[in-house]
Amino acid sequence: MKSKWLIGISTLIFLFVGILGISREASTAKTVKVVTSTTDFAAIAKEIGKDRVEAFCPFQGYQEPELWVEEVFPSWMLKAAKADLYVRIGLMSDVWADVLIEGSRNRKILPGEAGYVDASNGIEVLDVPTTKVDRSQGEIHLQGNPHYLLDPLNGKIVADNIVEGLVRVSPENAEFFRANAADFKTRIDQAMQRWQEAAKPLEGAKLVSYHETWTYLARRFGFKVVGYCEPKPGIPPTPNDLEKLIKVMKSQGVKAIIKAPVYPDKIPNFVASQTGAKVYTLPAHVEGVAEVKDYFALFDYLIAKLNEAIK
Repeated sequence: MKSKWLIGISTLIFLFVGILGISREASTAKTVKVVTSTTDFAAIAKEIGKDRVEAFCPFQGYQEPELWVEEVFPSWMLKAAKADLYVRIGLMSDVWADVLIEGSRNRKILPGEAGYVDASNGIEVLDVPTTKVDRSQGEIHLQGNPHYLLDPLNGKIVADNIVEGLVRVSPENAEFFRANAADFKTRIDQAMQRWQEAAKPLEGAKLVSYHETWTYLARRFGFKVVGYCEPKPGIPPTPNDLEKLIKVMKSQGVKAIIKAPVYPDKIPNFVASQTGAKVYTLPAHVEGVAEVKDYFALFDYLIAKLNEAIK
């Protein structure tokens, strides 16, 4: 009887020590710290890393990193200084990130190091200038349109870039990260079926945009942007520009103007008042509106709103 009691106590001690060891291992496991140029990259990094990744983006989803020309704040640099991985847009669109990375004095995230990811690698970039560009043409992106994540299939390419970065800085989690990335890409493929079905009314639909934000989205889901409130990026339109745009909208029966939250309402509202169209402010990034909490919700929301816009 006594021996059975001793065996029972020994078993309990063994289990307790085992649980304590597991808890201690879990508590000391290193969380991979990721800093990103957009909320989209942070969302995808979390899809891949789950609770083993801590992701920070200095912007809100309604802001536009490509337009940022203000100060790179010390609080951002402190985050970058502790980062294991930095994920940037590339295409010379987030040039402020050079200041952030350099200012962090964190060698791990310098270009060419294990903790540096240019998410545009492998993307079929649209709107790349084919002629000589000068400042009179506005703020042209010399390496092409940076809004590539507005094509959900490009999200799979970005996931590949991010997962390889995560594996480089945290090889002990490689199997976990790669399994989650594969699952993310599978769910993108599955969601594409419902998105394409839901977007069928958009095929051939004509819209006007404020800025060249929606090129990738339009190509993927078949609608056409026939004019811009800002025909030269970053340069306010002239009265003649607006007159031409109004004529195009009237002649082609355009019912809607779409814009990202960062752009002003005054010009689209004026054009709408002259054409009978409506203005729709659509999120260009995850968390751009409260309903868009992840990358999948972004396309559910955009397609629903675009269908509403063309009715």
